[in-house]
Amino acid sequence: MTIQQCIYVLEIHNTGSFSEAARKLFVAQSSLSNSVRSLEDELGIRIFERSKNGAVLTVEGAEFVRYATELVSKSDFIINRYKVKKPGSRLYVSTQHYDFIADAFCRLVTENTDSEYSLSLQEKETYEVIRDVEIAYSDVGIIAIKDENVDIMNRYLQNKEISFSPILTVSPHVFLRREHPLSDKHRLCHEMLVGYPYLCYEQGAHNDSWFKEEMISGELADKRILISDRATLMNVLLKTDAYTVGTGIMPSALNEGKIISIPMDTADRYSVGYIMRTDKRTNGHIDRFIFGIVEYSSSMKP
Repeated sequence: MTIQQCIYVLEIHNTGSFSEAARKLFVAQSSLSNSVRSLEDELGIRIFERSKNGAVLTVEGAEFVRYATELVSKSDFIINRYKVKKPGSRLYVSTQHYDFIADAFCRLVTENTDSEYSLSLQEKETYEVIRDVEIAYSDVGIIAIKDENVDIMNRYLQNKEISFSPILTVSPHVFLRREHPLSDKHRLCHEMLVGYPYLCYEQGAHNDSWFKEEMISGELADKRILISDRATLMNVLLKTDAYTVGTGIMPSALNEGKIISIPMDTADRYSVGYIMRTDKRTNGHIDRFIFGIVEYSSSMKP
């Protein structure tokens, strides 16, 4: 199997036709058909049902397309990554959903004086952040680990040859809108939050407690809202009486002071830090990014 064969299959799927795919890829239809048939023989499956009306994926073909899409995407990433010729002029970061990480990244972009560079910041589920670092898709990942989960997470990371380096320690804070019925409280406890919707990030199939981003469990909440991105979280917080629990660090520029954080009455602590492959060394970009996180979060820390 080759990347080119995967590209052929994806184009046939997108166009619904061998002839149209061949036209768009500038190859002879016979060559395209022979290549796909060779792939089907190699894998022992049938990818397309062919008819005079076009080409339709089989059940096995639909599964193959999912894998092929990821494979081609990774191939494109590798090609684009190494097109940047200037050494040390790239940084790829995967992170859980933190406003101050995005701000630190923006600072890195602003202060970058390289004539050429390639920088990337992607917010993902916890498992995917770790996975990106494991397969070297990202140079560095940002995650938080609850104190009670340190041992199990360190074992999990060590098995993947990944190290965790703490940057800052934080205690749980409740984020809610300034007009929220609880906004006048100086501290909050679990009992006071009963009845209000709890916002938490979807972790997909990897929903173990040590992968959760929120600093208290939402399993006991009567009302839970699962979201996947910060923009949705911000909109729901601004327009409802929902709340979420995080670091307490949120740049006011993002919400114009309309969302506030209130400390929780709990002894729980989290370490926010960065993960890297144990065989990888930091470079100037990584060092500046980490320093920016430390400096920025310290200035914003509640």
